[in-house]
Amino acid sequence: MREVLRSQVRQYARALFEVAEEEGAVESVRLRGDLRQFVELVETNTDLQSVIEHPALTPEARGRALLAVAGSAGASAYLGRLLGLLAARGHLGLLPALSEAFGALVNAARGVVQAQATGAIALSADQERALSEALAKTTGRKVELTARVDPRVLGGLQVKVGGRTYDGTVRAHLASLRRRLASGN
Repeated sequence: MREVLRSQVRQYARALFEVAEEEGAVESVRLRGDLRQFVELVETNTDLQSVIEHPALTPEARGRALLAVAGSAGASAYLGRLLGLLAARGHLGLLPALSEAFGALVNAARGVVQAQATGAIALSADQERALSEALAKTTGRKVELTARVDPRVLGGLQVKVGGRTYDGTVRAHLASLRRRLASGN
């Protein structure tokens, strides 16, 4: 079942990418941003989640409600059509994975690699810029960095880029120390 969902996500992402690219790179990049913002909005807004999950609403009603939200946020017409299509087919749950897959296609077409940095405190603009530059030198590609704050890392930084994870967090060092002490080494 999981493979079927992944396949559907890839198909939706590829079709959306091809349609957006017909309008040009600017439209693809804009749609990538709109998708990310909409997914974030859904994930943080319980009222919107209720609309998506409400069993009494028809797929058409869900689609209209989501279209209204996207329209009021100034999202592209492509996002509105996508939301209507996903609602009609009962595939709104694919939206977060679709956003990631579409973003990966847009980035790949532009020679951009996505990176995510997670630290215990927010990075300053200078730190983000320096990290982006260092990652660009390492990967040989332009880097799109997303910085997150997670107090559980305690300190340091975890960076995920190009399928690799670089973990320099205090939490990781403590876990390593714990393993070494437990094994007697």
